[in-house]
Amino acid sequence: MALEWVVLGYAVAAEANMILLLTLPSLDSLCKGLIAVTTSLLKPFLSVVPFCLFLLADIY
Repeated sequence: MALEWVVLGYAVAAEANMILLLTLPSLDSLCKGLIAVTTSLLKPFLSVVPFCLFLLADIY
C-alpha cells in the first residue's frame, strides 16, 4: 500500500514541476518545448486518476 502512495506522489510531483516551469514568465522558448512534453505525458498520467479512485475506495 505504501508503494502505491509513493508512485502517486511521484506523479503529482512531476506534474507540479511541469506547472511551475510552464508558469515562469521569462522562459518563453523553454515553455514551448515543455508544452509539447506535457501534452505527450498527460495521456499516461491520466491513468493515475482511476488509480487514485481505487486507493480512496480502498481506504473507505
